[in-house]
Amino acid sequence: MTETVIGAPVPALQNEQLLSGKAQYLNDLKLPGMLVGKLLYSEHPCARIIDLDVETARSIPGVAAVLTHQDIPGENSYFYHDADQPLLASDRVNYVGDAIVAVAAVDEDTALAALEAVEVTYEPLPGIFDPLEAMKPDAVEALPGYDNIIQHTEFDFGNIQAGFEDADVIVENTYFNPWIEHAPLETEGALSYLDIEGTLVVYASNQAPNRDRMQIARSLDIPEHRIRVVTPYVGGAFGAKDEAHVQIHAALLTLATGNPVRIVRTREESILTHVKRHPIIVHHKMGARSDGKLAAIKVEIIGDTGPYENAGRFILGFAAAMASGPYNIPNARIDSYSVRTNNPIGGAMRGFGAPQVCLAYEGQMDTLARELRIDPLELRLRNTVQSGQVVPSGGIIREAAAVEAGLLEVSRLAGWENRDSIERQPAPNLRRGWGLSSTWFVIGLGRGQDNSGILLEMATDGSVVLRTSAVDMGQGVHTALAVMAAENLGVDLDSVRVVGPDTDSALDSGPSVASRQTFVSGNAVLKAAAVIRQSLLETAADETGLPVDILSLHGGGLFAEGERLSLNIPELAAKATFANRPMHADGFYAMEFPQEFSERGNFFGVGPSAFGSQIAQVLVDIETGEITIEKIVAVQNVGRIINYGGAYGQLVGACTMGTGNAITEELIVDQGRISNDSLESYLIPTAIDAPETVTKLLEIPEPYGPHGAVGIGEPSLTSTAPALLNAVSDAIGVRINQIPMTPERVLAAIEGDQEGK
Repeated sequence: MTETVIGAPVPALQNEQLLSGKAQYLNDLKLPGMLVGKLLYSEHPCARIIDLDVETARSIPGVAAVLTHQDIPGENSYFYHDADQPLLASDRVNYVGDAIVAVAAVDEDTALAALEAVEVTYEPLPGIFDPLEAMKPDAVEALPGYDNIIQHTEFDFGNIQAGFEDADVIVENTYFNPWIEHAPLETEGALSYLDIEGTLVVYASNQAPNRDRMQIARSLDIPEHRIRVVTPYVGGAFGAKDEAHVQIHAALLTLATGNPVRIVRTREESILTHVKRHPIIVHHKMGARSDGKLAAIKVEIIGDTGPYENAGRFILGFAAAMASGPYNIPNARIDSYSVRTNNPIGGAMRGFGAPQVCLAYEGQMDTLARELRIDPLELRLRNTVQSGQVVPSGGIIREAAAVEAGLLEVSRLAGWENRDSIERQPAPNLRRGWGLSSTWFVIGLGRGQDNSGILLEMATDGSVVLRTSAVDMGQGVHTALAVMAAENLGVDLDSVRVVGPDTDSALDSGPSVASRQTFVSGNAVLKAAAVIRQSLLETAADETGLPVDILSLHGGGLFAEGERLSLNIPELAAKATFANRPMHADGFYAMEFPQEFSERGNFFGVGPSAFGSQIAQVLVDIETGEITIEKIVAVQNVGRIINYGGAYGQLVGACTMGTGNAITEELIVDQGRISNDSLESYLIPTAIDAPETVTKLLEIPEPYGPHGAVGIGEPSLTSTAPALLNAVSDAIGVRINQIPMTPERVLAAIEGDQEGK
C-alpha cells in the first residue's frame, strides 16, 4: 500500500484550541492563593553593589517574600554550559538585566511597591562595550575573573596561501549584523506550586523542560525527582526560551512562601533582560580563478556575547562551521570569537549564528560574480558542494543534490533568466534589483549528546497515545510526530493523541532547538511504532494463517499484498493485548554519524544538512533610501514533507521574519543600554508588511531522516536577508554590507560612506 498520511494536508493538532481561545497559556493559569512574583533588575550595565537593603520591602503588608542571593539554598547560577551568570547578583551587576531581588506579593501593585522599596546603592564601573576593544590584552574585564574571549574556534583547511596565490580575483569585505529581538507573542513566564505530595511543580513557557528541571534542582538543592516541569501552550519562542529565564526564581519564591507563585515578564522587561541574537561582525576574504572556481576563503567572525557565556561558544562555533556555505571550498582559514562585553546577553535565536555568516558569504559570492562578470547563478552552480565532500569544519556532506536542484528551481520560479526584460528604472528615482542566495544549515546539536525518547501506546480500540517532551511552540512538531505515528501504525491521524511535555510522564526528548525535533523525535517514534506494529502483524498472522512479510497495516485496516482483509486494527489491538504482546513501547534515538564522518568532523556543524535558495526582487528609491520588496521566491529542501501545511507555513513565515531582519529590526544599544524597548520602537513586520512570496518544497531524502525528512524552521530563515541584501546592492549598483538596510544606510552606501555602525 502507498502511504497516505505523510505529506497529506492535515490540520494542526492544536488548531481547535488555538482558534477557539481554549488554549491555556502561562498567563491564563491561576491557582488558589497564587502570589505575583517580580524581579528587580539592575539600573546599570556595570556596577558594584555597595549596599542592598530589603527590610522596608519585607515589611509592606501583602509582601510574602523578598529574596536576595543569600536566600538561595543551592547554586546561585544558571547553567547552560558555564555557570557564570547569577540568578540574583551579589556584589556586582554586569549588564542591564541582572536580577538582584525576587519578590512575591498578593497582587502586582504590592509586588511593584516592594520593588520600589528595595534600596540598592551602586558604584558605577567603566565596563567594556566594544567587542573589538574587549579582545585587546589590556581591556577591562567584562566579568571579573573571566577572559573576555570565551571561545576561539579555528578551522585550517587545505593550503590557504597557495589558494590565494592561485586566485585571479580576490574580494574582501566586512559585514555587520545587529542585535535582534525575538519578539514572540508571549513573553517569558513561569508558575510554580507544591502539590499534595510535596513535589515542586513548575509550569513554564520554555523550550527545554528537562534542562529546566535540572537547573531548578541544583539551585533549590533538592533532587530532580522531586521536581516536575510542565510546558503549557507556548506563544512562540524562536530561541528566547531555550534558556531558563524566570522558572528558577518562581520556584525559589514558592519554596520560601509555600504558595503558588507566577512570574510573567512585561514586554519591556522581556526586551531588556532576555537573550538576543548575537551582533556579529564578519570579515570575509574570498578568492577565485578566472573560470569562476573558488580558490580560498579567509574568514574572521566576532560575536558580542554580553557578560555571560550562555550559548555563545556554541553559536560562534556553529557560525564558523557554516561560514563556507554550500560551496566547494578547497582552502580555508576560519576564525571565530565569542567575546564578553557589558552589553545585552547574546543567546540562541532562530538560525543559531548561521544567518549572520550567510549574509557575508552570499554577499561575497555576488561581489565576486560582479568582478568576474559571471552571472551570480552560474557562479554558484560552478561551485556547489557535492555529496561525500569534506568541508572546512571537517565534516562530510551526506546528501548535497538539493543545492543544485534548489538553485535551478528557484531561478525557474523567479524567471531569473528573463529579469533583464523587466524595467530596472521605472521612474527617475527608482531602481529595481534582484538578489540570489543559497544557504546551508546543519540540523541537530552536533557531535555529543543529541538524542530523544518518546512513549507510544495503543489501546484495545486501536487509538494511540504519544507522550513527548518535545515542545511545540508553533513549529508544529506535535502534528509531525502524530503523522509519523499514524503512518507507521496504519491508523488514521484522528486516532492519535499527543500528550505534551511533562517531565513526570514523558521521556526526555531534548530541547526544541536546532530544527532537530522532527528528525530525532521522529526517528524515536519510528522505533517505538515498530514494536507495536510487529505485535499487530504477528497477531494478524496467527489469525489469518498468512506470513507476516505479506501483511501490512493501512488506514485502520489489515492488508495482504494490497488486498484488504476483514480484520481491522482495533480488533488486532484487542487480540494482541490479550495475547500478551507489547502494545506500548519507548522509542529512543541518538543522532547517527557514519564512521568516517564521526572521525573527521569537528563538534560544530556535524549532522544532516538542509539546503535552500531564495531570490528577492526589490525596488529602491535612491532619493529616500526606502526599499519596497516586490517578491520573494523561496525553495527549501525538507527531505520529505511530513506535514504539508506546517512545512509550507514555516517557509512563508521565515521569509516574512527574514524581511524584518533585513529591513527594519535592530535593537539600539548604546553603552550597554537598550533604547527601543517596546514594540512601538522595535519594528517587526506585520501581516500587511508581508511581501508576495512564492514557495516550493523539494523532497530529496536525507539518508538518516525519518522517512527521509530534515528540519525546516531555521534553515528556511537563513536565506532571506542575504537575498534582500544582494537585491538592494544590485539595485543601487553598490555593495551594501550591513543590516537592517535602513534608508539612512542605503543612502550612505550610495554616497560611499558606509561606516558599519
